[in-house]
Amino acid sequence: MSDIGTTIFETLKRKIITLDIKPGEKISEAGTCDAFSVTRPTVRNAFQRLQDIGLMEVVPYKGATATLIRLSAVHQMIHLRTAVESWVIRDFIASRPSPLMLEELEHNLRLQQLHIQADRVDEKEFFRLDSAMHQFWFEHMHCGGIWEWLQSDMNYERFRMLDFVGTLGYKDIVSDHEQLLKTIREGKATDVVPILSRHLNAGLARMGNLIREDYRSYFILDEADNDFWVDYNRRLLEYKGC
Repeated sequence: MSDIGTTIFETLKRKIITLDIKPGEKISEAGTCDAFSVTRPTVRNAFQRLQDIGLMEVVPYKGATATLIRLSAVHQMIHLRTAVESWVIRDFIASRPSPLMLEELEHNLRLQQLHIQADRVDEKEFFRLDSAMHQFWFEHMHCGGIWEWLQSDMNYERFRMLDFVGTLGYKDIVSDHEQLLKTIREGKATDVVPILSRHLNAGLARMGNLIREDYRSYFILDEADNDFWVDYNRRLLEYKGC
C-alpha cells in the first residue's frame, strides 16, 4: 500500500478505535477521497485493510460502515487476558524489577493521577497511559509479541474506550493501578490474580445496563452467551475474594 494509503488506513483505524467514528456509522468512500485528495482505488485498498482487521464492513452497492462491537468477544478477551497477564505480572515480580523499572511505573501512575484531577479528562491520552502501563511488564518479560497480539482484538480496544467515555470511571481504574503497583513493589505475587481479575472485569460492571440502553446500537449481543459470561465473571470474582 502507498504511503497515502497507509495514512488513510491508520487515520480511520485510530478514529474507529477512539470512537470518533461510532460503531455502525457509515464511512463515505467519496468523502474519504475528497478528504485525502486521492482516487477511489487508494481508498478502497485502505477500506479492505480495515475490513481485514475487523473494523469495517464493506457491502457492494451499499457502502462501508464501522463494525459493531461483538460483546461475546469482549468477554472472551477479558477471560484470556486475565489468565495471560496475571502470569506475566507474577513472572515480572519474580524477576525482581529494579528500582528504575519501578520508578518508570510510578511515573506513569503519577501522570494518570494528574489527568483525572483535570476538569475534563483527555480520554485518548488516558487510554495511552493505561495501555503503556500494562505493556511495560509484557515488554520487560520479553512478551511484547503477546501484548501486540492481545491489542489486535478491535472489539476489546473499542470497548475499553467506550468504558472511558461512557462511565468516566477513571478514578476506579487508577485505584486498581495503584493496588497493582503496590502488589508488584511488595512482591506479593499471590495477590495479582484477584486484583487483575477485578480490574479487567470492572469495565463490564461499570457499563452494566448502558450496553443494552444508551449504547445498544453499538453492540452485537448474544444473550445466552452474554449471560454465561456475566455469571462466570460474577462467580470468578466471588471465588477470588475481589
